[in-house]
Amino acid sequence: MLKKIIFISILSAFIVRCQKADLVIMNAKIWTADSHQSFAEALAVKENRILIVGDNDEIKSKMKRQTMIIDAQGRLVLPGFNDAHLHFISGGQTLMRVDLLGCQDVKEIQSCILSMCQKCSKGTWITGRGWDHTLFNNGNWPDKKSLDNVAMDYPVFIHRVDGHAAWANSLALKIAGITRQTPDPPGGKIVRHAGTGEPTGILLESAMGLLSHVIPPSTEEDMYTAALMALDMAKKYGVTSIQDNSGISRVEIYHRLLQENLLTVRVSEWIIFDLAENPELLMTSIKRYEKYCQEPYIRFGLLKGFVDGTLGSRTAYLFQPYDDDAETSGLLQIEEEKLKQLVCRTDSIGLQIGLHCIGTKANWLALNCFAEALKRNGFRDHRHRIEHAQVLREEDIERFAQLGVIASMQPTHCTSDLRWAEERIGKQRCRGAYAWRSILDKGGRIAFGTDWPVEPLDPMRGIYSAVTRKNPDTKTPAQGWYSEQKLTIEEAIRLYTCECAYAEFQEKEKGSLSPGKLADIIVLSKDVFVIPEEEIPETRVDFTIFDGRVVYTRE
Repeated sequence: MLKKIIFISILSAFIVRCQKADLVIMNAKIWTADSHQSFAEALAVKENRILIVGDNDEIKSKMKRQTMIIDAQGRLVLPGFNDAHLHFISGGQTLMRVDLLGCQDVKEIQSCILSMCQKCSKGTWITGRGWDHTLFNNGNWPDKKSLDNVAMDYPVFIHRVDGHAAWANSLALKIAGITRQTPDPPGGKIVRHAGTGEPTGILLESAMGLLSHVIPPSTEEDMYTAALMALDMAKKYGVTSIQDNSGISRVEIYHRLLQENLLTVRVSEWIIFDLAENPELLMTSIKRYEKYCQEPYIRFGLLKGFVDGTLGSRTAYLFQPYDDDAETSGLLQIEEEKLKQLVCRTDSIGLQIGLHCIGTKANWLALNCFAEALKRNGFRDHRHRIEHAQVLREEDIERFAQLGVIASMQPTHCTSDLRWAEERIGKQRCRGAYAWRSILDKGGRIAFGTDWPVEPLDPMRGIYSAVTRKNPDTKTPAQGWYSEQKLTIEEAIRLYTCECAYAEFQEKEKGSLSPGKLADIIVLSKDVFVIPEEEIPETRVDFTIFDGRVVYTRE
């Protein structure tokens, strides 16, 4: 047996030596991001796999007349970024709708709405997202009247930046039949005027569904166009894999793009956790759409569920009330016992679970449910995840490692929220907020993403946020917000590459620049290992290589 193993190893090495490359990168500073975290000078690609990583002379021996050569001229080469949490098609749709990201006052928002109205016929729904009331109106919820003033004849429904609140005008509320008599739905809230009980136009969490169901749905062609626009942006930022919360049926769109040779990301598509209530329906849905999955390009990922909301909307579920609103401790999206039953049932059939948890009590509850699943079903390599894991109690941080639960986090959430986080939950609770260093030091694992379109898709902003704890736009605060949670640049990159691959059970296929792995590679304009930290957000991707072919070159 030993002789057979040795023979196979020798034969494999011989085959590799004899193979010639289709593409090589020379004169580079290649960081492999593997367990050795080593540097190399060049690499060779055969078809869609990395053939060999080494020095220039080694790689030259792999070249043939038709080999494409990229002279990196000393630039840094990394694995393609893997965004562990985003809403890809929604992000593309945002590019097609009203974009309110960064608007600083109501007048700016009104101008954007009015501009869209002027392009549409009366009665057309005006939709979009990106507004953030912490940037205007003294942090108070805006009112439907501000939208009525510029769009009386157009129903308007625009999501807050985090997607957990929406702002509607009077016509939209009327079409949906939302009045002062409409009760709050479970897990949601209709914000009302204190004196009259009239809806203000702000709908929180599940209350958004009272209105969204009357909006004409996007067509397949709309979503296809949105996906194309999103792919163009992903290539620009070096994102070659996505773990996508667009919905199980969207694999049909990705399959179409693959057949047309237009798909330039590897897709792990999530499934709505609610389907776990009906295992038969869940398996029927998977069977219906699995024909559109094609490894290593399109596959199903985890089942995604919601436990709470967001800090910005004060719907994150906490143990104690908010510091700036003592009347609420947030909203629980699912009853505790029901969540436990669904987690245990889903775990028992071998599926991965990801639970959206922002607040301390939501995270505690999710960890309890995962612990109960281990108790009932026994240990397996489940890699269950908590999506966001934003505010944690100190005693819950070590439970991630103990339970084998991955913290799927988005570093720019920290540096966007730091303006008002202490007002919301106070300094003591903020010490457990976005606690990357603490989780790693306790032996936990983290996967990084952007949550696009909640935050920009550019991973460089996240890397900067992780190593500085500063806002990428303002470069503040000077010493970083709770700087003890900073990461090294090596850690931040690993959390955007190989750790993301691990979080989707794909670490043997991608995530590092190792021989045999998929050839998803990026070349950066600057060496983020040596440049001043303040230059990281300005670093660009010069080349994006997906599946062994160059899909983007910066002009």
